[in-house]
Amino acid sequence: MKRDAEKVAPTGRGGQGAARTPGAGTTGQRLRLAAGLILFAFVLTHFLNHALGNVSLAVMQAGQDLRFVIWSSLPGQILLYGALTVHVALALAKLARRRTWRMPAWEATQIGLGLAVTCILIKHIVATRGAMAAFHANVDYRNELSALWTGYAFWQSVFLLIVWAHVTLGLHYWLRLKRWYPRARPWLATGAVLVPTLALTGWLNAARLLEETGGLRIDMTPQQRAALGEWTHLGRWGLVAVLAGVVVAIVVRRFSDRLAAGFTISYADGRRVPGLPGSTLLEISRAHGIPHVSICGGRARCSTCRVEVLSGGDTLEPPTASERTVLARLGAGPQVRLACQIRPAADLVVRQLLDAGRGGAHRQGAEDRYRWGVERPVTVMFVDLRGFTALSEGRLPYDVVFILNRYLDSAAAAIRAAGGMIDKVMGDGIMALFGVETGREEGARQALAAVLSLATALERVNADLTAQLDAPLRLGVGVHTGPAILGRIGLAGEAGAAAHLTALGDTVNVASRLEGASKELGGFAVISAQTLSAAGIASLALDGDWTEPVPATPHAVAVRGRSEALEVWAVRDPAVLAHALDSAATVVRRATSISASDSVRG
Repeated sequence: MKRDAEKVAPTGRGGQGAARTPGAGTTGQRLRLAAGLILFAFVLTHFLNHALGNVSLAVMQAGQDLRFVIWSSLPGQILLYGALTVHVALALAKLARRRTWRMPAWEATQIGLGLAVTCILIKHIVATRGAMAAFHANVDYRNELSALWTGYAFWQSVFLLIVWAHVTLGLHYWLRLKRWYPRARPWLATGAVLVPTLALTGWLNAARLLEETGGLRIDMTPQQRAALGEWTHLGRWGLVAVLAGVVVAIVVRRFSDRLAAGFTISYADGRRVPGLPGSTLLEISRAHGIPHVSICGGRARCSTCRVEVLSGGDTLEPPTASERTVLARLGAGPQVRLACQIRPAADLVVRQLLDAGRGGAHRQGAEDRYRWGVERPVTVMFVDLRGFTALSEGRLPYDVVFILNRYLDSAAAAIRAAGGMIDKVMGDGIMALFGVETGREEGARQALAAVLSLATALERVNADLTAQLDAPLRLGVGVHTGPAILGRIGLAGEAGAAAHLTALGDTVNVASRLEGASKELGGFAVISAQTLSAAGIASLALDGDWTEPVPATPHAVAVRGRSEALEVWAVRDPAVLAHALDSAATVVRRATSISASDSVRG
C-alpha cells in the first residue's frame, strides 16, 4: 500500500504556517538560480529605465546614470558578468547531460528562449560594453536610440519580449511551489504585463521624439561600427562552437551508452522498459513515453516524481543532500526516492506514488496547483441536521427526500452566498470550506457570516414546512480554522469519479468534532477560538446582565489526538455573531482610516 511507503510529516501548529520549500535543489541548481535572480534584477532595472522614456529623454538618461553607478562599478560588473557566465554555462552543461529530449512544453520553450537570448545578447553587449571599452564611446540613450531607430526598432522590440518571456517563465516555474504564490500571482501577472509594455512604449516614444526634433546622432565612426559588427559575428560563431561542443557531448554520450550494459526498469503496473547507465529514472520514463509527474522539471524541489523502490534499491547511490532535504520534508520511508535524482545502474522495480493520469476536468494539467495538493490555512465548517433519523420514521420516501433537499438547498445557498465552497454533502450533513482563495482572515469572517445566514435560512425552511413537520428542524454547526491539505481527490482514469477539491488533515477532524460538540454543549454552533481570532474577534462575551440562556459561552473541548483541550465558544443565539462581526469591522475601518491619515500627513 502507498500509505506504508510514505509517512506524512506532522502539520505545524496554528493557521498561519510558514512558507515551506520542499527542496532547495543541488548546488548547481542553487548557483543557477542565484545567477538568474541577479540577471533578473539587471533586466528589471533596465526595463524600468526604458519606461522612463514615456516621461522624457532627460529623465530616461538620469535613470541610466543612476543604474550605471551600480552596474558599471567594478563590483557591479563582476557580479553581472559573473552571473551571466555561471547561468549560461550551467544551463548548457545541463543541456549536454540530457539523455532524452522528451520534456514538458514549458521546459522546451524555456530552453529555446534561453538560446535565443544568448544569441541576440552578444550584439547588445558588443554594441554597448564593447564600444565603451574599445573606443571609449559615450553610449548614452541618445546614441543607443539613434542606432536602434535606424533599422533595428522592430528586432529590438522582439528582443525585449524574448528576454522578458524567458525571465517570467523561469520565475513562474520557480515560485509556483511557494505557498504564498497563488495569492500573489494576480499582482505579479499584472506587473509582468505592465513592465514590458511600459518599456516598449518608453524607448519607442523617446526614439520617435528624437527623430521629430532632429536629435538622432550616432557618436561613432563607420569604421568603429564595422569593427563592432565583426566582433559580433565572432561572438556568435563562438556561441555556435560552444553549441556544437554540446551536440558532440550528447552524441558521444549516446554512443557510449549504447556500448554499456543495459538494465530493465519494471513498474508496479507491469510495464517494463530498458534503461542505460547515466540516465535518471525520470529521463528513462519519459524516453519510453511513460507518464511521470515532475512539476519542478526534475530539480529536486517539488517531490512529485517520487517513487517507492520495491526491488534493487541497494544498487542505487545514497540520496544527495538536496534529495534528503525533500524526503525529510515528506517524512518518507527509506524505500522512497526521487525519480529525478536516482540514476539506476542495475535492474530496478518501482511504484510511482503520484498517478500522472489523475486530474479533474475542472482544470487539467500541472497548472492546477490543487491537482497535486497544497497546504494552506482555511476555515472548515460542518453542518448537520439534528434528529433526521427520527424525522424519517413513518414518512414516505418522497417526503423524506423533499424535506432533505429543501434543507440542503437552503443551507448550500447560504454558505455560497457568504463566500464558502461546498466540499461535500454526506446524507443530511454538509462540509464547507472558506478562505480557499481569499485567505485566512477573510475566510474566517465569511464562515461566521455563513453561520448567521444558516440560522436565517433554517427559520425560512421551518416556516415553509410547518405543515409537514411535527417539530422544527434543528442544526448543529462546527467551525475551525487552521492549516489543511487541499487537493483534487477522485478515482484515476476516464471511468473514475471526477476529481473534486477537498480538504484533508487535523483542521477537518477538529471541525467535525466541534459539530458533534454542538449537541453536547446545547449550542447552534461551536466555534473555535482560532476562527474568532482570525476574524479579529477576541471574545463573544457581552457586557451587561443576561438571562439564561446566555447567547454564547466559552468551553474547553477535548479532541482525539490532541494533548490539550481546544478553546471554543458555544453559540446559542447567532445574533451574538452579528454584534461581534460588526465590532471587528469597525476596528478594521478605524485602523485603515488612521493608516490613511498617517500616509497623507507623511
